[in-house]
Amino acid sequence: MSTPSSSLAAAGADPDLAEALACLRPGPQADVGRAVAMLRGAATRGVAEADCYLATLAGAGVGMSQSWTRAVDHLVDAAAAGSGRARGQLATLAAQETWGPGEQPGAEPWRTLAASVRLDDWTAPCAKRVLRDSPRTVAIKGFLPRSVGAWLVGLAAGRLTRALVFGTSDANPASTDARTNTAYEIPFAECDVVVLLLRARIAATIGVPVTALEPSQILHYDVGETFALHHDFLDTRQPAFAEEVRARGQRIVTFLVYLSEDYDGGETDFPALGLRHRGGNGDALYFGNIDRAGAPDPRTLHAGLPPTRGEKWLFSQWIRDRARI
Repeated sequence: MSTPSSSLAAAGADPDLAEALACLRPGPQADVGRAVAMLRGAATRGVAEADCYLATLAGAGVGMSQSWTRAVDHLVDAAAAGSGRARGQLATLAAQETWGPGEQPGAEPWRTLAASVRLDDWTAPCAKRVLRDSPRTVAIKGFLPRSVGAWLVGLAAGRLTRALVFGTSDANPASTDARTNTAYEIPFAECDVVVLLLRARIAATIGVPVTALEPSQILHYDVGETFALHHDFLDTRQPAFAEEVRARGQRIVTFLVYLSEDYDGGETDFPALGLRHRGGNGDALYFGNIDRAGAPDPRTLHAGLPPTRGEKWLFSQWIRDRARI
């Protein structure tokens, strides 16, 4: 299956599209209403990527009411206009290894493909297998179709940078020898409908609003790369972290989705629990970072062990104890 094209390159082909994306970036120039108006105008002129971004906004409920049906309809329009990114998303969501309709003209083949996407399944909780009751550690078999894993790996291609961690005394991310893998934190403009539905599935499975999810990351571990023993909760004994928790909430859950399986080693290791876990492509693992009283749980100490052969890919999602407004 083909992978996502560069949205920046697509935006460069149309000045209104580029300006709309600028209006969606955080900062003083952010103007969601103007972005939506410009995207709709560009879509009316046949700019396929404008419909891709309207699909993202509809899925996220930004600048318009949230609607998965409308999001998929925008993907159909974009696919009919020739967008490879929209065609890839529809094929991915339909769990097809190829694009199905191929280069057939018009919207009808893509609408037929879209009709096979089971949106209700995407937003429903998944069956779980409890590995440890305390701290809560849960495995899910087949959380995602393989087609989604391939799409997400393609989304990160060429965008990986050294993975960061919070410093020991402040909340500013920095690189460290304790973490040598690479990562891609997905900005909102790149949160296509596939990513948004994945986030919705995670939120439904955990039982939290999707706004409690931090920005998602795609992680890559090459042979020998690791994330040494660490906790994911924020240690409120440190003043900077205490302020971070007051402002944005504690990290209560870590949710991992395995996007590859052709590697050796690379388990997630919980030494205090006597547990090492590794899922297959599309499987998920999640664990609570706090105890039943709501305090950080030191037993959640864990490490991402290094692969000894092949490449390990993960979708990583941290979840806070409150929704972002």
